This record gives sequence, structure tokens and C-alpha cells, in this order.
Amino acid sequence: MFGRTVSRAVLGRGVATLSTNPTIRLTATRTYATVRNSPLSEKLSINGDRLWEDIHHTAKWSAPSPGGVTRLCADENDKKVRDWFRDQLLALGADYKVNATGTQFGVFPGEDNSIPPIAMGSHLDTVATGGKFDGPLGVIGALEVMRSFKEQGIKTRAPIVLINWTNEEGARFFPLLGSSIVYAGRSTVEQAHAAASNDASELTMGGELAKIGYVGDGPNTFKEFPISAHFEIHCEQSTDLEKAGKPVGWVEGWQGMTWYDVIFHGENGHANTYPMYGRRDALTGAAKLVCELEKLAYEQNGATTVTGIHSRPWGACNIQSKCKMTFCLMHKEAEGLEQMGKIIMERVKSIASLHGLETETDRTVHLLPGNFWPEAIDCVRLACGEKGIASRTGTGHDSTMTQLLCPTAMVFARAKDGISHSPKEWTSKEDCAESALVLGKSVLNFDDYMKLKAADATA
Repeated sequence: MFGRTVSRAVLGRGVATLSTNPTIRLTATRTYATVRNSPLSEKLSINGDRLWEDIHHTAKWSAPSPGGVTRLCADENDKKVRDWFRDQLLALGADYKVNATGTQFGVFPGEDNSIPPIAMGSHLDTVATGGKFDGPLGVIGALEVMRSFKEQGIKTRAPIVLINWTNEEGARFFPLLGSSIVYAGRSTVEQAHAAASNDASELTMGGELAKIGYVGDGPNTFKEFPISAHFEIHCEQSTDLEKAGKPVGWVEGWQGMTWYDVIFHGENGHANTYPMYGRRDALTGAAKLVCELEKLAYEQNGATTVTGIHSRPWGACNIQSKCKMTFCLMHKEAEGLEQMGKIIMERVKSIASLHGLETETDRTVHLLPGNFWPEAIDCVRLACGEKGIASRTGTGHDSTMTQLLCPTAMVFARAKDGISHSPKEWTSKEDCAESALVLGKSVLNFDDYMKLKAADATA
């Protein structure tokens, strides 16, 4: 099915304008989907035991991480879980490909293969201190949906594609959303391959993907391989569902997020013998910026996090002459996010002036708050029924890239205490199964929606 000529179903188009960095502005009017669940979705059931077993089986491919999972992009454990996913797709009869950024695609035919496939996607990589559910639930849940379709003889009009996106977390290589950002046309394969390791080593994402055998010849962009829609399960990472006593939810949108790199350049010197006055200590500048970031969050009713500090030169007796900081700003409103960026850049200049430092700054990612496509959200809302509520996500996902291109929505699964990116991350067996059921029903609802739209167009 790869490389075929397809007709693109235009179901509503988001208008996005971007700067050099991926700033996303949505100004679109879109039509809602349908007012009922599709007949096929009412018949669907999910094997919760099998889903639960696979979640815990794949969690064994991890660096030492008591109770959790540490499976960074393109490490040996990532290779093992990718190989497992490949084998499951092939066993189900998928047309399987890997692209140049390591993304795995498994396409299953529909009744009309001229239609771009409906996608179910997420990621199998984790952060360095992750849990069993953030990312893997979305991929393994999608796999369970496809198994259930096969077992229950459910055939969609559109093809279906299961996707394991690469480097969603950005935990080992930056920027995050490492393959979906290329698919969306907001970066290139070359830039993705050049993504540098966060440990300040010389390793790159492209080099490490090649090392584990995951640089393929499959399609890299939406233009090469369009999809009709994208649906993704994720654990909620908040407590809205838990407080409401609901196992699942439909995600209406996301808050704004910006990532910056700031490098302070100072002067080398002896840590013991140089007088305090007149020192140009880059790490001192970074320390003051950490404090300013915390103040900024409270002042502007937003959030901030320093996600990495690399200081040089190493040694017991060196004043630090170079320090790189990576941090993110978050706000629910676009104006608030922009204001936070302006303020912190002024404070960077002030700190540098006070300590005689030179600076380099780079806004690496800039994602304004926005909403997913209503017609896709509606499919999830109907699939949730009385078991779900509306929610919003506080962070980025591969779906925040696909929504630039096609109808996209997310399914939330209830997370205990809202904890994620931690070995304590937990979604119950029953809630995992319910979220997979909602995912499958959402896909069937959207397939029915496209069928009705096509019928209306020819009437």
C-alpha cells in the first residue's frame, strides 16, 4: 500500500502559520462529525487481559528503573521493543515500513484503499525515569484495537495504519516530537538526524538509529503518505478524570509551550585562588536564571521548568566558563506565553550584564495553545459516552503535529494521582482496556463519518 496513488479526503483544514521555529497558530472553522456511534463501534470489544499482559511484557525492555521504564530513543531497549512491535504487525498481516527517522508504520487494507488510512499512533520511547503507560499505552492500545478488529471480523472502509513515532519525548535527543515534526513538514530528515544528545556527547539521533537498524526507506512526510485522521491514547497526566470518577476522556486541546536554550559564556580561572569580585562565572549566571524562572511562573500564572544544565569545564578547581541551560515555559493563553518569553529574555540580558557574561539564546520550540479538530473530538466524545468527560492536555504529543495536517483527537485514560514521567505512573487494567475500546470506537466513528460525507457528496 505504500507508494500508491490516493485521493485526499479534505474534511476541514486548519490554517497554520509558523516562524523559523515551530510556532503554531490555529484559525479555522471546522464542521463537527456525527451525532451517533457507528453501528460497528457498538459491536466492538477489547481483550483487556491481553493488553495488560503486553504493557507489562514490553516494560521489561528497560535500563535499570525499579518499578518504571527507562527506554530512551534508539538505545538497545528501544530496538528490542521496536522489533517486538514489528513482529506483531507482521503477524497481523500489515504492510510494514520504517522511514528515515525510525517511525514504524503498519498499514491494514480497507474496503476502499484509495482513501488515505486512519491512523492510530503514539510512541514506545520513555523518559529517563518513566513509567509503563506514557507512550506505550497508545501504541499497544492501538495494536489491541487492530487485533480485535481482525478477530471480530470488523472491516473499515478506509485503511488503518498503526504508527510508532520516534523520539516523542526528546529525552535523549532534542528537539522532542522528533519524527512527527518531520512528518508535519516543520523540520527535515537531515535536521532530525543531526539532533544532538542531551548528555552533551557527540552522539546524534541519526547515528544511533542507524546503529540499531532503524533508518528505513519508508515515507517521511504527510505529502508522501497522507492520512485521513490521527487518534492517540494517552494517560491523562492530570487529575480531572480521577476527580470526576471517570475512566476516560476526550481531549479538546493543549496549553502553550516554549523551549529555550540559553548559553552563558564566562572566563576560565582557578576556583580557589581567583578573588570573588570580578569573576565571570557562567554557572552563577545560570543559577540566578533558575531562580528567575521560578519567580516568573508565579508572577505570570504560568509554569516553568529547567530541563537540563551542562556546565564546563569539568574538574575540582575550575571556575565555570560555559554553561548551557534548557528550559520550558507553559501557559494556557497565547498572550501569557508570549509575555513570559519577553520577560525571561530581558532577565537573561540583565543577569549577563551583572556578571560580565556573553550569551547565546535560541527558542527551539514554540507551540501556542490550540484545539484539536472538532469532527475528530466528536468521534471520541461519542465513543466515551457517559464514561468520559472533556479535558485538556498540559503538554505536547505527536498529535499536536498531526493536527496541523488532518483531523486529530486524543483519548485520555485516567491516571492515578495524575502522576507521569515517574515509576509511580499508574493506569489500572480496567482503565487501559476502556481507553483502548474508546480508541477503536473513535476510529470506527470516523470511518463512518467519512462514509456518510462521501455519500452526501455523490447524492
